Amino acid sequence: MSKKLKNWEELCNDGEQYGDIKSDLTPEQKIIFESIKDQKVLKLQDAYLFIKREEVTREHGIRLATIISDFKLLNSIRTIIVTHNNLGPEGIKILAASSSLPKVDYLHLGSNNLGDDGVETIAACDLFSEITTLNLENNGITERGAKALATSPVLTKLTSLNLVDNRVRDQGAFAIANSDNLSGLIYLHLGGNQIKSEDAKKALRESKKLTHLEKLKVF
Repeated sequence: MSKKLKNWEELCNDGEQYGDIKSDLTPEQKIIFESIKDQKVLKLQDAYLFIKREEVTREHGIRLATIISDFKLLNSIRTIIVTHNNLGPEGIKILAASSSLPKVDYLHLGSNNLGDDGVETIAACDLFSEITTLNLENNGITERGAKALATSPVLTKLTSLNLVDNRVRDQGAFAIANSDNLSGLIYLHLGGNQIKSEDAKKALRESKKLTHLEKLKVF
C-alpha cells in the first residue's frame, strides 16, 4: 500500500521536521508557521508562545510584527488572528507596510494596545481593503479612532465590526451611526464603550446609514 501524503497541518504538527519548508526558519518563524491552519488562517493568541516573561513588552510586539510582515509563507492566508501581543501602533505600521502579506478578509487584533494611532493606520491602509470582519476589542480606542473607522475610504467592505471594551463614547457612536462607509455592516458590537446617551443609542438603532444592520450590541 502506498504511503498517504501528509497535508499541510499534519506536516506542521507531526514532529517529523517538515522537510525543506522549515529547515531554514528561525525558532520564532517556526512558531508562526505552526500557527498556520489549512494554509488560510494565522492564529497567534498568546505571547507566551514566544516569551516566558510576565510582561509582554512593546518590543516583543514590534519584533513579532516585523517577522510576520516579512514572512513569505503567509502569502496564502485569508484570516489573521493576533491578540494579546502588544503590537501597539508601531506594530500596525509595520504590518501595513508589508510587501509579503496578502489582503485578508478577517482581521482580529484584540488586546494589542493599538490606540487611535493604530486604528488610523488600519483605516488608511489599502492592505486592509478586503476585510469583511474586523475585531479591535480592548485596544484603548476613543472617539477619534471610531471616527477614523467611520470615515475610512478603505474599510468599505466591512460586514462585522467588534469594538467591545474600548472608549468610543457617545460621539464615537454618533460617528458610526452616521457613516456612509460602514453602511454594509450586519453585525456591530459596541458593548463596554461608555455610550451613555440614549440619543446615541437611538442613533445607532435607527440609523439611516446602517440599513443592513441585523445585530447591534450597545451597553
